[in-house]
Amino acid sequence: MVLAVQLLCLSAFAFSPASVDHNKWLSAAIAFSLLFGLILSLGFFGTWNQFRDDIGLWTFLNTNPVESAVAIATVGEVLAILLIPLG
Repeated sequence: MVLAVQLLCLSAFAFSPASVDHNKWLSAAIAFSLLFGLILSLGFFGTWNQFRDDIGLWTFLNTNPVESAVAIATVGEVLAILLIPLG
């Protein structure tokens, strides 16, 4: 669910970046999907941190494609938010 909302928010932002400033519902959706994405990503990397001596990050990402997709979408949301002009 988080991944679907993240992809929806990123695609809405990609096609109309000015709408983030004017649409409070899109801004709220981005904020909540970013929050839940960060929580899931931190848990995902925390799990890998416990097993990093046994398994590499690349192998861990490949065996958990949904979690890695959420982490990638979260990074995309962070970059999209950082690229919004503040003026």
